Formats: sequence, C-alpha cells, structure tokens
Amino acid sequence: MTTTTAAASQTSVYDIVSKQAQNGGTGSTTTTKTGDDALASLSGDYTNFLTLLTAQLKNQDPLSPMDATQFTQQLVQFSAVEQQINGNKKLDELIGLQSTANAYGAVGFVGTTIAADSSDVPLQDGKAKFDYTIEKTGVATLKILDASGNIVMLKQVDAQVGTHPVEWDGTDYFGNQLPDGKYTVNVSVTDTATGKATDADITSYGKVNEAVIADGSVFLKMGEVAVPLADVIRISKPAETATPTPDAGDEETEETSES
Repeated sequence: MTTTTAAASQTSVYDIVSKQAQNGGTGSTTTTKTGDDALASLSGDYTNFLTLLTAQLKNQDPLSPMDATQFTQQLVQFSAVEQQINGNKKLDELIGLQSTANAYGAVGFVGTTIAADSSDVPLQDGKAKFDYTIEKTGVATLKILDASGNIVMLKQVDAQVGTHPVEWDGTDYFGNQLPDGKYTVNVSVTDTATGKATDADITSYGKVNEAVIADGSVFLKMGEVAVPLADVIRISKPAETATPTPDAGDEETEETSES
C-alpha cells in the first residue's frame, strides 16, 4: 500500500492549490485578476482541490488517518475565499457607481469659481489669480513657467509671513501678453540666516468649464488646468445681476408725461 511521506502529510491540499493560484496556474509569475477572472480561476482550482483531496484520502496512512475535520476546514477555507472574491467584486461595482455619481454631481461646479491647492494656475481671458502662503520670513522669489517649462516671469515679491494674493495680468517680464492656458507658479523663500530655500504653498483660482472622470477620479477643469475634486478648498458662484423693475412711482411719472 502506498503512503504519503511525512513532508507531504504536513502540507494540505488547500496550500498546494492556493500556491498554484498565486502563481497564476502553472507559471511562476503572479498576475492581478479581476473579480470574474478570479472566480473562474477559483472554479478550476476547486476541481483540482477535490482531485488532490481524493488522492490524499486514498493514499493516507491507515495507521494515522487524516482527521475528518482537517479536510472539512479546507472546504470551509475555499468557501471563504469565494465569498471574499464576490465581496471584492461588489465593492468594485460600488466604487464605479460612486465615481459616476460624483461626476454627475460635479456638473454643478461648471460655471463656478473654485480655489484649489495647486501650483498650476489657469490664465483665462488674459487674467490669473493665485495666493502664496509664507510660514517664515526671508527673501521670496516668484517664478511663473509656461506649459513648456519656460520661465515667463521672475521677480522678488513680499516675503512677510502670511497669505499674499496675486493677480497676474498675463504679461511676461518684457510686457508681452501671453496666451491663455496652463502656467505653473513657484514662490521660493530663502532664509537669510541659513541660505536654505523652501517653496511656499500655492492656491490657484479659476472658472470651471468642464468636469471629467479619469482613472476613476473626478477632475474639474479650469481652462487647461485639471484639479482633483479632493483638492478643491473653496467654491463660489458668480453674482447674479438683478434686472431692475420700474416701481409704481416711475409708471405714474411716465403716464403723466405722455398726457
């Protein structure tokens, strides 16, 4: 009668099949699977599991038979894996639905003005607005770069501790008007005592013209600048101009003049 070796008896069938699944079947390269792929793989592994379990029962040592609870636990483990895969699949679906709901909700931002934690600043209609925040005084240098990385503005600015608003007219240091688009702002503050330079925090402002979904995340576009919804810190709607309506006194005056 053929019996299993001590090493083989210490390794459960579940361990063998699980290791095969982690290695993508017969290969040695681990692959990332979707929920459907994982379920299909588990179905094939479950068949292998039953085959190996049957073989293990046939060839077990009659003097030291395998405890019935051992392979029962292995069956339970497979069931738990299947439930986990199903749970992950449902979670992916919920995340997808949530992203879609966020996109629909983000449509309401179109036409509003937002402030975002971003050093990318949109130049819209020849104007741009941003803030820089300094935590320690020093010598502050403002640098603005275009989308190609070329420096279009370089000058020293107020280096007092606090938040400083800047309204840029879209001209370079030669006074030339630059086209609308995406620009990057950097304010470097140099400590006069140590010579160490740190970058100030930048808050950019712009009017939202589009909401998009990319890689499951919602982005708001201010012209050519796209910022994640999570980076938006303030939202404001443009003030509505009320249409003046004539009052009763105006109507009476108009009728009197006609008579």
